Amino acid sequence: MGSIWKTLEEAAESSKNWIIAHQSNPLLWIGLFLGGLLIFSLVYNALQKEK
Repeated sequence: MGSIWKTLEEAAESSKNWIIAHQSNPLLWIGLFLGGLLIFSLVYNALQKEK
């Protein structure tokens, strides 16, 4: 269990450092925004099918 947690922490730290290094790139923010919209849309549609 500790090994999994350590791996997740390392991946999160690596991702955070990459985002900080590329924070001035507008394509990064556009991609993150569109990815968030995609996830929202998929979840929203999945929840609406239960009606």
